[in-house]
Amino acid sequence: MPREKSIAERFDAYVEAVGGRLYRPNRRFLRDALFGLLENRSSLLSNIGRALDEPRKLIHTEKRLSRGLASKRYDDAAVETDYLKLVAPLLRDERYPRPTIAVDLTDITKPRARKMPYLATVHDGSKGELGTGYDIISVEAVGVQGRRIPLMARLFSSKSPEYRSHSTSFLPVLSAVAAHAPKDAFWAFDVGFDSQNLFDHFNAMGLKYAVRLKFLGKRTLFTPLGNATPSALADLCPRTHRHRMRRGNGRGNPMLQVGWVPDVYLQKYTASRNVTNTPGTTRYSVVFASGGILGQQPLAIITNEDVRTADDATRIVDVYLDRWGIEEANRFVKQGFDLEDVRALTWTGLRRMVQLVYLAYGFLALLVHGPRVQVERLAATFKAFGPVPKYLYYRLLEGIGRVLRPSMDSGP
Repeated sequence: MPREKSIAERFDAYVEAVGGRLYRPNRRFLRDALFGLLENRSSLLSNIGRALDEPRKLIHTEKRLSRGLASKRYDDAAVETDYLKLVAPLLRDERYPRPTIAVDLTDITKPRARKMPYLATVHDGSKGELGTGYDIISVEAVGVQGRRIPLMARLFSSKSPEYRSHSTSFLPVLSAVAAHAPKDAFWAFDVGFDSQNLFDHFNAMGLKYAVRLKFLGKRTLFTPLGNATPSALADLCPRTHRHRMRRGNGRGNPMLQVGWVPDVYLQKYTASRNVTNTPGTTRYSVVFASGGILGQQPLAIITNEDVRTADDATRIVDVYLDRWGIEEANRFVKQGFDLEDVRALTWTGLRRMVQLVYLAYGFLALLVHGPRVQVERLAATFKAFGPVPKYLYYRLLEGIGRVLRPSMDSGP
């Protein structure tokens, strides 16, 4: 029987897997940066440098890390692709029988920054107001019992030279993930992706998906119940089926009222992308859910799945609600690695640091998918009341540095 790999050995194998195509100095930078993020839980190069504790002045370590962060020889696309190749087999085992690919938009706000490149206006999700900073598109796979694995995250700004639109920022990320995800994966998008232009791209990519509709949106839906806006269709659609949410445990799960409308068509566009008042050819279904913790407005979900029964409708609701887990993951990444305190004076450095932070989170996720005893032993080093929680990444982050430090006396 082969010996179980230690966490330090798994870390070295992880760096080799995702950075194997990098030049040796870049691979050393990748290893040092990931260790520093996991050890000091900070995206600041000074704190990453302190974690490395090299036998030289800290300023020299910072300069070396800064050169690595801005290196033109560092191949970001190769790292992203090799990471996806590493995690793709997990999406085909029994823990992900038909994975939900959750997609989310989050933000980094920098209200006091002045010299950081391409600062743009963003919607600060934590405060519900506009601020200054950057947007991030993040993608994560969700399996049974809330299992999750991050797939990709990428920073973008509406002020950067390569920016054309939000759609052109999203689609390369989605295409890269789709190339490695199972063909039967179900994609779940929040209301920020409610765009007929995006729907057309999703259809062309062959995705099965659900998107939360803008409930008060003005678009016309052509349905068997009549032509109506999403909010008007909600009034026409009876929600007579009762469904218990599967989030949480036991009888405490909230009860929802669910209804659905099949054979829905969106407005047709002309060749010049002008909207018409005639239905298109792609058939959709719309599912409504209300009650529980969903708030006053019903949840309106449009999907290209054919929804005909209550089981079909509740499955769509459950899949969409699985998407909520990615918001918890984004919160962990921001808090666990202090991502909103990121500082870099180059656009390459900013985007690369976001990639590194999500790679550090990816390593923790792979640990969770490994031997459970090993993970629980590591999580137990963080002293807290109560049993080890299901979402144990905060505890893992507290203890991981001490485990990896003995292996950091030599680079790859």
